[in-house]
Amino acid sequence: MRSHRPIAVLIAALVSAAGCVGAPSNPRCDEPDNSCNRAFLRSTTPLSALRDPNPMRRVPEGTPVDARNLQVTAYDELDETMDGDLGTVYVQETIPPGNTSDPFLPCPLLADRSARICGISTFNTQFNPLAYRPKVGDLVDMSSGQYDEFDCSGVCGNPPQPFPDGRVLPQVREPTIRSAGVAPLPTPVRVTVADLMTHNAALIGVLVEVSNVTVAFGPDRRGEIQITSDRNGPKITQEMVAIPGVAAGTQWSRVVGVVSYFYGPKLIPRTLADLTPAG
Repeated sequence: MRSHRPIAVLIAALVSAAGCVGAPSNPRCDEPDNSCNRAFLRSTTPLSALRDPNPMRRVPEGTPVDARNLQVTAYDELDETMDGDLGTVYVQETIPPGNTSDPFLPCPLLADRSARICGISTFNTQFNPLAYRPKVGDLVDMSSGQYDEFDCSGVCGNPPQPFPDGRVLPQVREPTIRSAGVAPLPTPVRVTVADLMTHNAALIGVLVEVSNVTVAFGPDRRGEIQITSDRNGPKITQEMVAIPGVAAGTQWSRVVGVVSYFYGPKLIPRTLADLTPAG
């Protein structure tokens, strides 16, 4: 994969994409929409407010979401169930590391501890303009949606079963996503297979990198790949890319993917390039 630039470069790219903050009026602006001097638009509901583990600080469900200059980490274009269930966008924002030494709260730390990464997914996403489709590395503005904590109540299973232990999948429902620029490719947060299990709630929506992964059981009827002997442990899904030739004992030296949850921890590779074979 492409090498990653320091976090300071990403922040500079965000500022540039937001419109040359602090620059004097420039008649030679090279932006197509002459936007070099527009005011920097700040989020009224940053992802850190949606992902705060403390329910007293986290915004309540139904809160309108207006988040600016988010970075796209994945866009689901694979209709693996052949029912039109595609279009989920995964976005994240970079925030300062803060005063706590906890590597996962309020959002997971990068390996160099320079910043924290807060992520989230979207549901029933709209795009502006209609033909726009996000790519990894795009900066986007997200508006018009609502914060939602999906728990599968009344809709999953027969009879319907909510997620166990009060778990929820945080997401933004029915947002409009608009292109706001580009930035260096996102740096995955380094985690272990055990972290995917123990800290899954904090990692949801975040792009991560896991080393030395071994398949415990081949794909199940849903195509999910178990990577621990514990059947409740993390699974690699094939919802963004089909992974051929997987069987018990298959090994990867490195797996990159977005973390999710659906009756258990999930890791979602985006392309086959996210899976580096061992040896």
